Amino acid sequence: MEFRYEPLKSNEIRLLKPLSQSSSPLSFELVHLSLLSNPRHAAISYRCEPRRDPKILLNGCHFPIGQHLWDALDTIQDAKHVDHYLWVDAICINQGGDVEALNERSVQLTLMTQIYKQATKVLVWLGKPVNETNNRLAFEMMEYFNKSYLGVAKRRYPYRPWWWPRKPVTHGDLRADFLVTMSPVTDKKVFDVPGSRTHRAWLGVVALWKSPWWTRTWIFQESTVPESYTIKIFWGAYAKMGESKVKFLCGNQVTSWHKLAATQEVAMNIIASPGIESSFLEQAVTPITNLLALRSRRIQDTLGSFLEILQLFRHTECTDPRDKVYVPLFLAPEDAGRHINPDYASKTVRDVYGDVVRYCLEQPIQNLDFLGYAHYDEETQTVEIPRGTTSVLPSWVPNFSASLAITPIPKILHVPGDLDADQRRRVVPMDRRGIPQNNEELIAAYGALIDAPSRCFIEEDTLFVTGVYIDVLKDAIATGDREIEAAKAFAREKSRGWAKDLEYKYFSGESYHDAVNRTIVMDVAYDDLGRASERGYRHDLEFLKKAPAGLSATEYRAQMSMKLSRNNAFALRILGLSQKGYLLMVPNTAMVGDVVWALAGGQVLYMLRPVENVLNKYRFIGECYAHGLMDGEVARWLRVGDAKMEDISLI
Repeated sequence: MEFRYEPLKSNEIRLLKPLSQSSSPLSFELVHLSLLSNPRHAAISYRCEPRRDPKILLNGCHFPIGQHLWDALDTIQDAKHVDHYLWVDAICINQGGDVEALNERSVQLTLMTQIYKQATKVLVWLGKPVNETNNRLAFEMMEYFNKSYLGVAKRRYPYRPWWWPRKPVTHGDLRADFLVTMSPVTDKKVFDVPGSRTHRAWLGVVALWKSPWWTRTWIFQESTVPESYTIKIFWGAYAKMGESKVKFLCGNQVTSWHKLAATQEVAMNIIASPGIESSFLEQAVTPITNLLALRSRRIQDTLGSFLEILQLFRHTECTDPRDKVYVPLFLAPEDAGRHINPDYASKTVRDVYGDVVRYCLEQPIQNLDFLGYAHYDEETQTVEIPRGTTSVLPSWVPNFSASLAITPIPKILHVPGDLDADQRRRVVPMDRRGIPQNNEELIAAYGALIDAPSRCFIEEDTLFVTGVYIDVLKDAIATGDREIEAAKAFAREKSRGWAKDLEYKYFSGESYHDAVNRTIVMDVAYDDLGRASERGYRHDLEFLKKAPAGLSATEYRAQMSMKLSRNNAFALRILGLSQKGYLLMVPNTAMVGDVVWALAGGQVLYMLRPVENVLNKYRFIGECYAHGLMDGEVARWLRVGDAKMEDISLI
């Protein structure tokens, strides 16, 4: 007998009630309950797959669910993880293609945040392990790392009455202390040769992190549901670790967020350690790193702007590219939901991604920050639209479906509240939603042409802007497919040629060497939370060469900050030189002959490509940093008549 869904009432959801059984198939009753009654349930997060055998019994009817979900339900029920109801989207929401089912799905999607928030448990099913032994060793190692982290925390925060004075200790202090004790060079429990117990444990961790679950777009909302901090510090007194309701299951092994987070920290430490072959870790760590970042932001209520939220979803996977915008709407500021309404019936991917730009331009404080998420080449600007056809996005519209390792040039510096006069002049009004109101000020990181009012508007597929022409790209250090050592030699040789051309001096009065070292970190430092926090920063290669094992906790933090500055600067960017001798960080898709512009309302500079035989029409290539031109110099040119504003268009 075929199962048929009954219509849901307002605020109703369906829940699975496990039925006692002695043999297969798994048997459940599907019941209707109101969310307002706060029904006790566990929500399952898993990798979706087409409906096929095996089947479960649902209200006495055979119901196909696929092997992956069947394994999840079988394991969860057998291990007695649930004592009441279960919520599984593929079963509890009508997945049919008729109008009634589509309308139900639209309504149920708006309730998903509440469903996961009210759940007593969120059970993440990562699948059955490929290698049982490696999987067991991986879970044992994660337990060891977590205990080590707690040991460091307890040493930092021994119990004492809250009124006793104590020097504040930041998360960065705790993290640095923990990682200093986790030396991959000297401790075989942290890293060891292939074939060893430790190495096999890491292979198990990598297998865990390579589960397709980590890259699903929808799981970002499901598994990062806000809950209590893992560790709380009250007035200098140490409080015990809180228990997360999110549990990760792989076969018969179970772990939690804080154990995974400790393991991810150690993995990143291993990757950053010179002389260690850790490429297998590097390939696997990105998805969990992104998810941990989102979880931390949700817990602290610091998700930031809609653009920043969209960026967190960029590496995820979904069958419909429009979900890359529609799913983050559940986490975005309320006004984003008012401007962008999910519409699967009539809007194409091109329409939806264009709506994001329109939303940004309609903000009370109009800026060009959305351009930092666009990175042009024709391949990555091509998107699939309904009915299997493709469309090329305008160059100025970010392609949120492309998994690009892009990091926009930072627009905000988080600095102590006690500002000097120069910093005070750079404080600009900005949207502070999602940013904690503590003893810090937010100032503009750069000021290329930020004081000039933005005059952007869109007509069809063209973005009209106003700006100042700066210069043309003369050369760039693109190492291409060269081996690492060959690439370094090529870069050194080309840089020496530039230095000779500039007579080893930069126009700002600095030496060429100092100007390069500031350019390749874009002159900005980052704090322990990975936020831009300071200008006037420079790269120090000799300091970076020092082995982490020989560093103090303070030195280790400084080294990590410098590596972050360098990595963010080179995220899809390369070092370039303009005709007039300006040192640049330009998109890695830039070509000799592309031009640098300052655009009204923009903090940074922009790389554009002239459209052949058409005056003042360009393709947008990406953001650009020009050393010595980022802090009002272009505005001064305008004031003294050395430059003029021009109207241009981007296609």
